[in-house]
Amino acid sequence: MHIKVGLLFSLTGTTSLTEKGQFDAALFATEQFKEAGYDVEVMTEDIASDPYRAKECAEKLAQLGVKIFIGCYTSACRKAILPILEKYDCVLVYPTLYEGEEDHQHVFYTGEVPNQQVHTLIDYLMSHYGKNIYLIGNDYIYPKETNDQVREYVQTKGGNIVQETYVPFGHKEFYQTVQDIILQKPDAIFSTLVGQSVVSFYETYARMQLDPQTMPIFSPITKETEIEAMGSVVGAGHYSSASYFQSLDHPANSSFIQAFHSFSRDDRPISSVMFNTYIGTKIILDAVIETKSVSKEAIFTSLHGKTMDSACGTLKIDQRSHLTRPMRIGKVRQNGQFDIVWDSAQNIRPKPYIKEVILKRPVNELILRAWGEVSSEAIVAISGDRKVQFLSRKAKELTNLQKGDIITPSVLQLLQQQFYIDSYAAKEKELWLVKAKRKLTTPYQQFGLVRTKNEAFQHELKTAKIAAHSIANVLIFGETGTGKEVLARAIHEMSTRKDGPFIAINMAALPKELLLSELFGYAEGAFTGAKRGGAVGKFEAAHKGTLFLDEIGDMPFEFQATLLRAIETKKITRVGDVAERDVDIRIIAATNRNLEEEIAYNDAFRSDLFYRLNVLSIYIPALRDRVEDIELLAHHFLQLFAKEYGDGPESMTGEVIQQILQYPWPGNIRELRNMMERAYLLAKSDGTNIQVEHLPAQLMHYYQRKQHHSLSLKDVEKKMIAEALETSNNIKEASEKLGIGRSTLYRKMKEFKMTN
Repeated sequence: MHIKVGLLFSLTGTTSLTEKGQFDAALFATEQFKEAGYDVEVMTEDIASDPYRAKECAEKLAQLGVKIFIGCYTSACRKAILPILEKYDCVLVYPTLYEGEEDHQHVFYTGEVPNQQVHTLIDYLMSHYGKNIYLIGNDYIYPKETNDQVREYVQTKGGNIVQETYVPFGHKEFYQTVQDIILQKPDAIFSTLVGQSVVSFYETYARMQLDPQTMPIFSPITKETEIEAMGSVVGAGHYSSASYFQSLDHPANSSFIQAFHSFSRDDRPISSVMFNTYIGTKIILDAVIETKSVSKEAIFTSLHGKTMDSACGTLKIDQRSHLTRPMRIGKVRQNGQFDIVWDSAQNIRPKPYIKEVILKRPVNELILRAWGEVSSEAIVAISGDRKVQFLSRKAKELTNLQKGDIITPSVLQLLQQQFYIDSYAAKEKELWLVKAKRKLTTPYQQFGLVRTKNEAFQHELKTAKIAAHSIANVLIFGETGTGKEVLARAIHEMSTRKDGPFIAINMAALPKELLLSELFGYAEGAFTGAKRGGAVGKFEAAHKGTLFLDEIGDMPFEFQATLLRAIETKKITRVGDVAERDVDIRIIAATNRNLEEEIAYNDAFRSDLFYRLNVLSIYIPALRDRVEDIELLAHHFLQLFAKEYGDGPESMTGEVIQQILQYPWPGNIRELRNMMERAYLLAKSDGTNIQVEHLPAQLMHYYQRKQHHSLSLKDVEKKMIAEALETSNNIKEASEKLGIGRSTLYRKMKEFKMTN
């Protein structure tokens, strides 16, 4: 039987540091089968840490007859090739720890999931060092999804996330990040950095003389390969978790190490992802040989429930496609290997969908009602179409809910601000156990004209305050209408440059032929119609002050190198001139685009320009994610209009407040301001406070109209997903529009049999 195996690893790119070892481990496993007389053909593609390239390479190999794939280190690359696996009925061995929330029928996962690896690491961290944790990771699926779970898990343990920071792939400048860590004073750092970023972060940590004895780094990713790259002196004292460590004192492990080093002809360190690649390749090829088939169904049927002895102990294939395994925590030694400081002593079952809590037994309605009348607990039952079906006596007292109310996303968000809600899925309904939070008045935080009660945005404003007291370049992310220029102006006005000019320019509004002359000015006679004596550009106009480059993501690619040089050298040359002019400016840029994706997938933005601008990054949440700010901002606008128009309405009715809290505000703060101005003028004309009839048509009874839609909840959900996919450039953008995680969106797409 001729078996074609496709290896999809990054032999170049930011994660090649780790994936080269995985590639060699896969070759080692396939070579053992060749030596045993099996006809195995290995076909390799370098996916270069790029999801689009991974998809192209997978399809290329599938068209050549490959049915068994091994690789795809990042979750982004794994998810990119799922449609190819489905289209050609292939199997992927995914040998890397991942965020869970996925169990694809074409994937065999040999990496650890969070309940096996991350939770054990967090437990050890909190019991030995403290409950205040700083999260740092690269900006992509695994770190963000994992940290969502970390945040929830830490909260259940009574811990605290002091800060959460993400950097682009390949990011190497961590001085500001480590400075922030020093200011935040966490008990420990939890890192989900990958590739070259790992080395740079640990090196910066050591260079700035932080002490792993008092504030160590815990990482599920950083293993022997990364420690070798940074140097054991830099890595010593920090922690990691895995099922396998090279230092395991086990006869089977000694034999494995010796055999691998004989194959590789060196004594390189062996990491857990290398071991997971090796064991996954062995398991899948054994199944192909046993079944004499490369059929997905035959392979997975063969795998189910199997156990095997390995270099890390006994493994069992559980839930069809994951591994039950022992787990360890290791502390880096001075020689680059790990001391095992904790061992699970028994296997830990995988729980890919750790977030889901399921009550398998149906809830008896009569018992529920009886319990609700006498219980001191606040119980709410929600039907499948999100209607309130039942409220206990206590729930009626605590909440304003009534039977028949629809639990819209906005209503749920408001409830979660006031209550702790433990949710349990039951047959055809969802049960809530509601507990009142301690009644604290959430103070709003103000920075210049920017004000917010939103906790996430308040964290971002901490960075803005740091930016105001530095000369570092700043990159502001946020949807259109979120107030990026207002924040940029606030940073300028709170800085030492406040007496200098603040010059703003919208890069999206400039025609290509005028862009350079607008930025850098022009000399007399530079072109037809040029003013006598030439003209000063925005760079020179901003001398000794701040230049705000709005919508920087829309700048034409061919001009980005010129902008980069001006920023780096702080010198400009006017169009049509030869003389260089010194400029002393501070750059703040803003965009509504995902520049990392523009770099990685679309080749529309220069990575070197991105890193130069992105010294300090600030993300402004969309207004729909800042529900607690809507009423605050609405009253603020009323005060502004009173100054602008004179006497007018000073307040709005409770019904108006409910309407504006429920509306999703696709135009963000700009749309809210325009709506409030309209309502203010209409109410002023009527001589009343703002009433519901003063609201625009698209906002009035927004959710009531949705409730009367003839579609079922599932139909509505499917329609919303289809619309988001159709109007988005990629899965990430679609998931952000829907307000759900990308892994959830993939699961929903699979459920509805949708493709992107």
